[in-house]
Parts: sequence; structure tokens; C-alpha cells
Amino acid sequence: MSDLLLATEGGQIVAFDPSTDQHSCVFHSSDKEAMMGIEAHGEQLYVASLSRIYKLRLSDFSKVAETEFYEPTPDFHQMQFYDGRLHVTSTKINEIWIYDEDLQLVETHVVAPPNPKRRIKYKKNYNHLNNIIRHEGRFYIDLNWLTQKQYASSGVLVCDENLEEIERFEFGWETHDFQFIDGKRVAICATSDKGRRVKHVRRSGLMVEGELVFEHDSDEAFCKGLCYDDEFIYLCGGWKMKRKHRKKSNSIIYVLNRDDYSLARKFESTDIKAVKGAIIRP
Repeated sequence: MSDLLLATEGGQIVAFDPSTDQHSCVFHSSDKEAMMGIEAHGEQLYVASLSRIYKLRLSDFSKVAETEFYEPTPDFHQMQFYDGRLHVTSTKINEIWIYDEDLQLVETHVVAPPNPKRRIKYKKNYNHLNNIIRHEGRFYIDLNWLTQKQYASSGVLVCDENLEEIERFEFGWETHDFQFIDGKRVAICATSDKGRRVKHVRRSGLMVEGELVFEHDSDEAFCKGLCYDDEFIYLCGGWKMKRKHRKKSNSIIYVLNRDDYSLARKFESTDIKAVKGAIIRP
């Protein structure tokens, strides 16, 4: 099993060894916000709270640079580094923000909302962008909302190298961390708490090519972070709690065998708060 770096609800970056359960906090944001995005590039680690992005040294996790604390918040979620640029989902405003290596904002791209004839509006006409990846020359952006219906179908926006839209397709529900594993389309499917007007089947787990290949109790956990090594897939999240209590949610990680998606083990911790993003530690 590989060591992981986890972005957590408690504003921390945690180094975690799933083979021994040893863990330590290597960085703690002072923003009093959850840590969301996490991406390693070369000798640097980029991490984001909802309103600020940090550049750290991977060797000792010391801070190199940071952006301003954006107000109102762009609600940063996940991010990836390509061709010298950090691509970040600015979820609340339905945009992709692109930074250079020194965290200077160089480009912004608006993602057309579900109803492109009306202006973007948080929780009314937006897609709740989750993550962005590049695969075989195209960008794929996870749309937690494919339509204007919340807690319903999710989808994926496919763009060319200039982030011009090519197509959109439906994929799962309440999805997080869409990516490709072994050439197959993969995402986390989640289920909001029973107080929400959920418009999809109450099932949660790992979806591969439209099929839920691993399922966990949807009332137990809500997962948001996905990463993998040669042998295992790590499905990371936290115990299901109402939003007002979410900062107290403890972490849970399902370790799956990569060859057949069966559960290898489950890790839970009261010391590590709910996981929002995860990568294999370089």
C-alpha cells in the first residue's frame, strides 16, 4: 500500500500510511476552512482551502507562496497541474481558474451552466464543478449537477485543449473525482443525507463505466477523494453528518483491490477529520 496525502475537513494536510495506520499533520491552514484540492508537481505540493491556494515544499511541507484569501469565496474544489499551469475548479461561480507555478492567476474560463440562456447562479443555475483532469488530449470536468436539479444526475463536460466545449454526458449521481483508471471512466457516487430531496437511487460507492462496482452503506459515509496505486484504489471521505456538524466528521477510507474492486480493508479515525481530497504521496 502507498502512503497518502489527505486534504481534510479540519484544514489540515495529513500524511497517512495505510499499511500501518500511522499518520501526522504536515500542514495546517489558518483559514478556518476545509482543505479541498491537493496536487503534487515536481518538488512542490499545491493545496487549496475553499478560498485560498498554497504552494508548499514537498520535502518539509514549508510554505513557499499563497494566493490572497478570496472574498467572496470561489469555493475551490479539486485541481490538476498540466503544462506549467495549475487548473482549479472554482465551484461556486462555475469557472476554471488557471495559475502559473508561482500562483499568479493567468486565465479564467466560464463553464456554461445547465441553462446557458440564464446567468450563473449558485445553487440555482450552476454545475457544482468538482474536478478537472486531462486524458488523451482532452479535458474532463466533473459536473456534480448535470442539470438544474440538485441531488440528481451528474455528468462530465468534455473540452478541447483550449477548454472549448465538445460534449457533455451523464455519469452517475452526486459524483466526485471523475478520472480514468486502466482506461475506464471512474467516479465516486455519493448520497446526501435523508433530509435532502434526493432524486436518485440511495446508493454510494465506486462507479466504473456506469456500473457501481463497489458499494458502501450510503448512511455511513460520504466520500469525495479518490486515488490509486498499482494494487489498490483508495476511496476517501468521512462519516455522514448534517452540514452544520460536518467539521466534526471523522475520516473513513475504503481500500479496494484494484483488480476486482473488492474491499481489502476499511480505515476509520477520530484523529483525522473527513477527507476532501487525496493523492498518492510522491
